[in-house]
Amino acid sequence: MDEFAAYHALGCAAYPLSRQLNIYREPCSGDELILPLVARPLPLRSYLYIGSLPAVPFYPFWRLFRSPVAARVQGAAFLLVAVHLFSWLAGTPWSTTLLAALVFPIFPGAFLVDTGPVGISLVLLASALLLVRATAAADTASRAWPRAAAAGAVSFLGVWVKLNFVWMVPATLLFWAYRLRRADRWPANLRPTAVAAAAFVAAFLIPTTWLMLARTPDGARYYDVVRLGGVSADPEAIATQAGTLAGYLADGSAAVPRVLSLPGQAIDLVPCVLASVLLMRALWRERGGPEALWLAAAFVTFLVMLPSARAWAAHHFVLGLVFVVLALAASLRRLGAERPSFARGVAVVVAAYWLSLVGRWPAATVDPRDGLGKDRLLAFVRSSGLDRRSIQLHVSWGTYYIAHLFGAREQAVLFSRRFPDDAGMLGYARAAADARGRGVLVVTRRLDKLQTEAMAAVLGPPRAIHPFEDWWAVEYLR
Repeated sequence: MDEFAAYHALGCAAYPLSRQLNIYREPCSGDELILPLVARPLPLRSYLYIGSLPAVPFYPFWRLFRSPVAARVQGAAFLLVAVHLFSWLAGTPWSTTLLAALVFPIFPGAFLVDTGPVGISLVLLASALLLVRATAAADTASRAWPRAAAAGAVSFLGVWVKLNFVWMVPATLLFWAYRLRRADRWPANLRPTAVAAAAFVAAFLIPTTWLMLARTPDGARYYDVVRLGGVSADPEAIATQAGTLAGYLADGSAAVPRVLSLPGQAIDLVPCVLASVLLMRALWRERGGPEALWLAAAFVTFLVMLPSARAWAAHHFVLGLVFVVLALAASLRRLGAERPSFARGVAVVVAAYWLSLVGRWPAATVDPRDGLGKDRLLAFVRSSGLDRRSIQLHVSWGTYYIAHLFGAREQAVLFSRRFPDDAGMLGYARAAADARGRGVLVVTRRLDKLQTEAMAAVLGPPRAIHPFEDWWAVEYLR
């Protein structure tokens, strides 16, 4: 379900009845922001700390596929685009960068099961870094500042996508300083650099500040959301966060850890060991090379990330891992030039490890909230016409954002875990259904939770129960 949170604003625009009736959890109006100097609220968010911008690239996939597979296809497309951009950035062949991206399965996994959103964030990061490189190569202020301003604007878009994009801004500035030193433009030629820096800061900070000062529907400033990150300088808390993120580095089988768990084996250390060997070899031969830069960028990003109590998930880890991938790409490029047979051996090791994951796939444990039963249930709702004939009440976490995005235009999708116990909320749903000649459809992962006095009094006995493994769709009324 989290994969689709970033596109909530699209569902709000596409399904007006859902927007009108869902006044409970995740209401459309709850994500709107009122910018300074703007009178009306705007749909600038899709979630508490996720902007609505991801809905723009997702729209053509949503229109084309009209099913949740659209997210998988978009993830694959973002992965290919990101690899292409990072190839330009690292100066490596596309195949070399792809091999580097596959060393840690969690990296492509974060694109294909994108709970971040990761794909659009890393594409924006790559774009910003390429613009910064072009800025550093400019020999005059007139050539430097437009590129720097574009880099700042792209970085703002990253913050709009999700606030934690700021974790990668220090690494972007570090890369800028590195490119200036490589081009011998700093500190010798300060004017173009100073003008470019001012353009970057203005293009980044002005719109970011405007967004952060926007007011939420309850009157708070958007920047207050930052407090939810639980930033702490406590060494014990930081150590706990570091241990959690290091676990992703050490466990190669954690490709999509929030969805499925593969049986652990000693071979799961292969990605970490392989990366360590490649990077230590590169650092030993040239300590001031691009590998050192990218590893320093990774270190800085993780250092900024660790004080946040919410930096625990795979999609957080990948925001730092991307710089390790760039370091691996640079190392593999050097290795391929010196010893092509050894580079081919690396590809064989990576392929063999991926085959080991495929071999363990049938024994994987899937989180019940993410099982295929949920997808079959939602497909049944659409194919049977229940999306048109009922008011949907989603009372378990796992289905709302998906159902909210896919179905007949006249569908009404509501979400709250409190529905089964709240007669007033159920009465509101029944009145909405009666007014439109519809029934009520309750989607749940706990059938026993529907056996309440409020459900019996307001909706009466169920007309039909449709089981789908760990999920149920229960029809009431008409």
